[in-house]
This record gives sequence, structure tokens and C-alpha cells, in this order.
Amino acid sequence: MRKIDYQDTGYFVDHNTRYVFIDGNTCDTMEQCYRTLQEQLSIPEYFGNNLDALEEVLADLEWITEDKIQILLLNEAGLLSNAPEQKAAFLDILQTNDNDKINISFLGNRNNSET
Repeated sequence: MRKIDYQDTGYFVDHNTRYVFIDGNTCDTMEQCYRTLQEQLSIPEYFGNNLDALEEVLADLEWITEDKIQILLLNEAGLLSNAPEQKAAFLDILQTNDNDKINISFLGNRNNSET
């Protein structure tokens, strides 16, 4: 029988890597994206819920004890479907952050027409 592992956090950690899941099917607004990242990256309550604040917090993340952060983006086509004007800026901040701990992976087909 396989062991089932329960974690009491809003994120998954394995081999000193924190895995962050952004699912385009559920992150269809900026508020939902911020909420997802705040939970999975343990972002402090004072986070400003705007793109400038996101850029700053991704550059910091000093409270993350894991050596690496793997952000997995699923279902990109649905990402920010209710805020399409912000999608390119959001993805740009994720992809161009200067934090060496962070790696971004897109799962499934990449929607290049909007990024």
C-alpha cells in the first residue's frame, strides 16, 4: 500500500524545493492570482495586491526557508481570462524576476499569442 502524505500548509515541499501551483482555470482574476501566491509563498499580510508589490515581493522572499521555488503554471489559456489586459504584465513579472531561487515552468501547451 502506498503512503499518503498530508501537509498542513497551502504549498508542497519536496527535497528543499517549494512548489507553487498557479492554475489558469482558477486564477482568472488578479485577486485570485494574488491570493494563490500569497498562500503558497507565505507572503505577509501587508502585501499590496498590485503588480508593483508582486515584483518587489518576488525579489525578496527572505522568509522562504527552502533553497528553491518551482512555480508551475497550468492551463495558461484560462489564466486571467477575466482580466486579459493584465496577463502579459503578470507573466512578465513572473518570468523576469531577479530571484535566483525561483524557476518557472509552464505545463501543457503554451499560449504564445498573448505573451
